Amino acid sequence: MSQEISVSLVRKGPAIDLDFESAALGAIHVDNNALSEDERTGSAKKLLGASVLYCYVAALDKALDTRGAKYDSITARATVQAGSNDKGQGRILGIILDVTVHMDADYEDIFERVSKVMRHGCLISASLEAAFPVTYNLELECPDD
Repeated sequence: MSQEISVSLVRKGPAIDLDFESAALGAIHVDNNALSEDERTGSAKKLLGASVLYCYVAALDKALDTRGAKYDSITARATVQAGSNDKGQGRILGIILDVTVHMDADYEDIFERVSKVMRHGCLISASLEAAFPVTYNLELECPDD
C-alpha cells in the first residue's frame, strides 16, 4: 500500500507561500524583503529538522501509549548539520535528535523497552539514514519524589 502527500509552493520574487494542504498545518508565508540575509538562510533545513522531529515524537508517543505508559511531556530538538561534499556541493551531513520524555518513574521499564524500538527511528528518519546519519538521543526524566 502506498500513500501520497502533497505540499504546494508559490514563489513571487521574495514572497513564498508554502501550503501544507492540511487543516493541522495550514500555510506559511515568507516575505524575504522583511528578513535580514542571516534570517533568510536555513529555512529548508529547519523544515527538514521539524519534519524528522515531528515524525519521531509521534512514533514515540504511539509506542509509549501502546504499552500503557503515560507521560507528562516530551521535549525535543533537532539539530541539522550541513556542509559540503567532496565536490563542494552543499549537503545535509546529519541530523541529531535530542528527545526527553518527562514521566513518572513507574514507567521506567516501559521507557527502556520503547527506547530500544526507537533506535530504529521513524518513517522519515529511517528513510533519510541511507543518505546521512541520524543520531537518536532519547532520555528519561522523572520528577523528584
